[in-house]
Amino acid sequence: MIWTMELHSFCAAVSASFLWGMLMDMLLKRLTGSDKVRYVAVLAGAVTAVFVGVYGMGPHTLACILFGQVLLYAAAYDFATHTVPDYVPVLILLIGLMEVEFVPAFLGLVLVPLPFLAAALIREGSIGGGDIKLMGACGFVLGVRRGYAALMLGLFLAVVFQTAFVKKRDKGFALAPYLAAGCLLAQLL
Repeated sequence: MIWTMELHSFCAAVSASFLWGMLMDMLLKRLTGSDKVRYVAVLAGAVTAVFVGVYGMGPHTLACILFGQVLLYAAAYDFATHTVPDYVPVLILLIGLMEVEFVPAFLGLVLVPLPFLAAALIREGSIGGGDIKLMGACGFVLGVRRGYAALMLGLFLAVVFQTAFVKKRDKGFALAPYLAAGCLLAQLL
């Protein structure tokens, strides 16, 4: 009986996220004017399935799911436009307030984006301001240790994918999808 209730809750959460992903997909296509955004609904359902599977149903799971959905939105938006909207870090900060521990959150907010800020100051155009703000907000949610783990995982994924699959190396690429993947993996640690 309990297993059946958990299965129903799991299916309801994944279905709701899939529907939310379909709405995000339509919104992203309207906002970006691009057809490059695909599979958002499937990824939204997958993010929810993973977090519910790992953490069960509870307030922490809700915070993780919301964090994942906003990161998914940021990744798709950046993929389509090579920009991260300014309201995305604000949404992530608000999600972080759901389970905030102020000292680790503040340290993550300040310390995690420092490597990107240094890179942007050393070489103009190397890192966008949206990526810096995104990692600052993610550092607020994840803290310093998991924030740096997310940063390293995201950069590792970017290097591997760009080296393996992209032929034109001279033009810029969207970094937020890789950072979002790194943040989601760090959230699971």
